[in-house]
Amino acid sequence: MKPHPHFRDREIPRIHALGIFRLKALSVDDLVRDYCAVMESAADIKAANPSMTWPEGLTLEENLTDLAWHQTEFRNRRSFAWIIEDADGTYLGCLYVYPSISGEDAADVHWWWRPGNGVHDDRFRDELSAWLSGRDWPPLDYRLQGK
Repeated sequence: MKPHPHFRDREIPRIHALGIFRLKALSVDDLVRDYCAVMESAADIKAANPSMTWPEGLTLEENLTDLAWHQTEFRNRRSFAWIIEDADGTYLGCLYVYPSISGEDAADVHWWWRPGNGVHDDRFRDELSAWLSGRDWPPLDYRLQGK
């Protein structure tokens, strides 16, 4: 699998401090805590994305497949997925960056929050926007679509 053309010569960090948040690339090692977070957040994820069926009916085995896919995509610089944590390592949510495959100079950026964490979405959006406009990332139209 070849890297996405816009990311061919870029190393996107697997771990990154984003203000008060910490991003950690999703991997199969996160299976249990990711599955718990996804299932706790399922209603909010569905409410924010009514046309999606995920994570409805998601099994632990299917989540392992999803995590392996995210890990492979990240390694091959095709798309990027991180766990969003606080300073204590608490799983707050997930962040995804999907570069366009249609040739446009854009990427869709999605995230969701685990309920009950008191997260400040505006603060996260501001920190994320600043990072995406920095030197780590190619100059693309990053379409932010958080919950």
